Amino acid sequence: MPVRRPLHIVTGKGGVGKTTVALALAHRLAGEGARVVVAEVEGRGGLALATSRSVGPEPTRLLNRGNGQVLGVQIDARRALSGYLQRYYHLGFATGLLQLDPLVDFATRIAPGLRDILLIGQVTHLADSHPDIDALVLDAPPSGRIGSFLGAGEGLAELTDGSPIAGQAESVMDDLRDPGCQVHVVTLLDELPVTEAIETVQAVRDLGLVPGALVANRCLAPPEVPAPLPPAPEGITAGQWNAMTAALLAEADLARGQTAWLALLTHRTGLDVRLLPDLDPGTAPSDRPAALADALAAL
Repeated sequence: MPVRRPLHIVTGKGGVGKTTVALALAHRLAGEGARVVVAEVEGRGGLALATSRSVGPEPTRLLNRGNGQVLGVQIDARRALSGYLQRYYHLGFATGLLQLDPLVDFATRIAPGLRDILLIGQVTHLADSHPDIDALVLDAPPSGRIGSFLGAGEGLAELTDGSPIAGQAESVMDDLRDPGCQVHVVTLLDELPVTEAIETVQAVRDLGLVPGALVANRCLAPPEVPAPLPPAPEGITAGQWNAMTAALLAEADLARGQTAWLALLTHRTGLDVRLLPDLDPGTAPSDRPAALADALAAL
């Protein structure tokens, strides 16, 4: 039986910084000397945007950190279907035809969930085709779709019982339920993202998978607000002073709100929550993973 590599699946509501957190986690693992592959699915191009590097169908170096390395790869349904048929049916001659989108769409429509199983299977197969890989990080679909994405194997195995496709579906579910696989959920400390994060953790548990950590992104440090506020300094009008202090008070209210949402998140999920700071807006996207990596220690 092939050795399973640790698999970190990162999901979250759109716009919460899921790709940045996936790269930050890979950056942290590479800092321990690991060779890590970050895989994205569904062709969103987030890795290329976040790193300013081209990311294609084969693992490509994104960065070095000490003795470790982070590579990126884009997994698409066409190559996943082609790889599946070559591995299980030895249909190498059909590779060209399998690059046609209509054929892929037809093949994945006749068995609901097949596309997702092929995508996940192609990610886990990376450890077999590239034995020097130490860990995998999957920049997964948004949390609104993560339940159907990760649970596709169960329904597909029943639908195609006894077929090689059923075997592939069962193999993928075994990989996902392995103790070395964790599903990390990224959120912002605000109402809608927190609500969706709580629902996502429950969906992961309902599938029998292992929730990893909740990662709260863009957390504010509560500013110090003197009480009562001092009067306006000399040379500043009352109107100017009110405008200046209003911004401070608004930031303090926002930070207090984040504290309340954090308490709810912890209470409802029972999970460890990692807090990532709200970085300076001028921080380049390619520098953000390194700035956040240390906060993800021990994941």
